[in-house]
Amino acid sequence: MERILNAAQMRQADEDTIAGGMPSLVLMERAALAVADELERTGWDTSRILAVCGTGNNGGDGVAAARLLAERGYSVSVCLTGNREKYSEQMRCQLKIAEKYPITFVNSFDPGEYTVIIDALFGVGLAREVGGVFLDAVRAVNRSGAKILSVDIPSGVHTDTGQILGEAVKADLTVTVAYKKQGLLLFPGAGCAGGVILKKIGIRAAEAVPAESVYCLEEKDIQSLPVRDESGNKGTFQKLLIIAGSETICGAAFLSAKAALRTGVGMVRIYTAEKNRTPLSVLIPEALIDTWEGEEPDGGQLQSLLDWADAVEIGPGLSVSGFAEKLLALFLEMNHLPCVMDADALNLMARNPGLWEKVKFPCTITPHVGEMSRLTGLSAAVIKSDLVAAARNFAMEHGVVCHLKDARSVTASENGCCYITVTGNSALATAGSGDVLAGIIAGLTVQEDRLPAPAAAVGACIHGLCGREASRKYSRASAAAADLLDEIAGFL
Repeated sequence: MERILNAAQMRQADEDTIAGGMPSLVLMERAALAVADELERTGWDTSRILAVCGTGNNGGDGVAAARLLAERGYSVSVCLTGNREKYSEQMRCQLKIAEKYPITFVNSFDPGEYTVIIDALFGVGLAREVGGVFLDAVRAVNRSGAKILSVDIPSGVHTDTGQILGEAVKADLTVTVAYKKQGLLLFPGAGCAGGVILKKIGIRAAEAVPAESVYCLEEKDIQSLPVRDESGNKGTFQKLLIIAGSETICGAAFLSAKAALRTGVGMVRIYTAEKNRTPLSVLIPEALIDTWEGEEPDGGQLQSLLDWADAVEIGPGLSVSGFAEKLLALFLEMNHLPCVMDADALNLMARNPGLWEKVKFPCTITPHVGEMSRLTGLSAAVIKSDLVAAARNFAMEHGVVCHLKDARSVTASENGCCYITVTGNSALATAGSGDVLAGIIAGLTVQEDRLPAPAAAVGACIHGLCGREASRKYSRASAAAADLLDEIAGFL
């Protein structure tokens, strides 16, 4: 599991390392060495290299990298952008050193003149829209046709949110130092970063990790999931109740139930509309089927099902009918089990926000951006502008785990700790994919105490990997939700 930093945390780590006795110029030299070394490893045409440098320490990194490359025999130019009176102390120092090397210094450049451009305009501190000569430089870099290497983060990408601050450099490769930054993982910034290489240069964040930290789960994290007990039975591996489907929707219940079984649940019971009994019995004979009829939910029947289960998933295909609304309210009154709330359960909660007061049990919610908009009253654009903040704020306010789904998803725990999912691809952007994810998360919820992270984060990582494998077989455009089901086994 990889810790991810925001801009403030990165600055603090840098300051603490320097305060501990590490000279800032040593750190800059190591960053520049990382850039020069990685550039040499690319195999790009490095016959004409330009470093486009800003006024701050990121610019200093670029000047130092240019010096190292010139020392190795490359033809290197440096474009100095911005007001020299605003140079940082380290930038001034690096420029003074570099002037003694065979480097050409320019104030503007022909975009078609170079084969490689090192983007060192802005680092993690950028928090305003790019403008003026810097905007001109970003545009020139992007239209150059050269291979582009960004230092630490593409210039114009917000470090914390991944948002584009006006315009941003579109890099082929980003060499980031010490820790990966949130903006490199979240779209649209992730789409500007190209390949991301992390290089350690001696900067260390404080060992006392704050509760509101951000992590990224990697495939190796889920490869270490607990070994299944060979002496167990179906009861050992827990029982999951799935309340899903409606008079006109059956498939969502199937996809969730099958995903949960593939995830290792010993027994799955589906509570659904009577019309779904026959098709579900055919589609998934391994599941127990209980049904409702009439206009009023049966409290006794629901209590019996809850008494049987170890965890519950509610919402996929449930509809937002009057019956569904009554069933959800009754469920919230009666339930004490760990629960995953998805899809229409969330739409009903959005209609009746007072129901959150009834959530007295461990609860994970799995909204996509549209559902999150309905839950919070915030526009989709505002939510997408800072996914981490949106998920974290909701989780902490309501005491739930919030898995906010988007091209890059964020899982926020009740204490504010967040996990960014980076394993997915566009194959997951298909009807029913969320039902599969909810089933995976629900299946993992019953074994959450043995997982390396919240079940939602682990489940999202697995779900994304399933999308990757399915897209290899069917292409990203043609993979369907049901195709994800058979891929689950490869990661458990």
